[in-house]
Amino acid sequence: MKITIPQSDLQKALQVVASVVPGKTTLPVLTCVLMEAEGDSLTLSATNLDISVTTRIDGLQIQESGRAAVPAGKFVSFVRSLSAGEVVMTEKKGKFDVKSGKASFSESSMNADEFPSLPVLGEGNGLEVSSNVLVRMIKTTAYAVSKDETRPALMGLLWEIKPTSLGMVATDAHRLARIERKIDWGVTEIRNLIADTQGLLQYVRLAEGEEKTKLHLGDNQLSFRIGATVLHTRILEGPFPDYTAVIPKANELKMTVDREAIASAVRRVSITADRITSQIRLGVESGRLEMTATGTDGSRAEDEIPVAYDGEAMEIGFNYNYLLDVLKNLTTDEIVMSLKDSQSAALLSPVGDDTGDVLCLLMPLRLTSE
Repeated sequence: MKITIPQSDLQKALQVVASVVPGKTTLPVLTCVLMEAEGDSLTLSATNLDISVTTRIDGLQIQESGRAAVPAGKFVSFVRSLSAGEVVMTEKKGKFDVKSGKASFSESSMNADEFPSLPVLGEGNGLEVSSNVLVRMIKTTAYAVSKDETRPALMGLLWEIKPTSLGMVATDAHRLARIERKIDWGVTEIRNLIADTQGLLQYVRLAEGEEKTKLHLGDNQLSFRIGATVLHTRILEGPFPDYTAVIPKANELKMTVDREAIASAVRRVSITADRITSQIRLGVESGRLEMTATGTDGSRAEDEIPVAYDGEAMEIGFNYNYLLDVLKNLTTDEIVMSLKDSQSAALLSPVGDDTGDVLCLLMPLRLTSE
């Protein structure tokens, strides 16, 4: 194999695929980027078996076709360090060489035939969706997925697929995030699936700034075509719990508040919060919200902000980290917090958001005596 390629094109392609290369693996070939040169195109692929990424560069000088599995670590770093200009890559008899100007790099390559075969998507197939819509839906929900490996279904995002809409739900039993968007996208049947969160976050990285995505709904995997790049990510085994059962229906106490104001106050007050419980106490009454936190060392912080609220006075406790996560991912200027009492889950939703039906649920903490 022998290829001449601009350094900027090579570096960009390596950035696309290298992030899925595993740091540790029992299958050494997975630490490689697979390069396949044919015609005037170079295809680069990487996989950790759960997530696979392939991208293609066209219009190149391919002096000799071939395939090479190149260990990613040093190769990616070397290409990144190069100045702009042409790069010549050759692979022959297990030796991979890179030259650019006076700089050169050599590495032993692995057997390309041992690299796992990846699915091939048809160019014209798939459901066309707005990349911005998918990116925002993933960002709005992914923060709430569980990290508990004993409950693998909760480590993914539930996709609720319907002919005219798409919903995404994530929960870790302490909080829940849900978004639904109206989409006219050619789906012919209702289907639920649980998508691997790490794969979806790779999609967010690849799709930001891209206009359209072709989505392929497989039996065991989701596939995305974004321009010249294809991403495959696994579908997790369920079942996903009936999340609708935990969404309260009688939270009639409504508090409207400036999102940045409450987030700033929470960050200030949380400085003294207990490091184990991370509890912050919210006391709301007509026109005002008071926040307090007390540390085990006797430290205490409090703050107060104006709110729109005319219900009965009440107090409720939250893990401030969870509350800040919600506030960060509700992107409107104002939010509504719907409450019932100190033992019931709170619902938070954006005010004036016309880009989708967004709902966040936050379980309270039992208030400790002061």
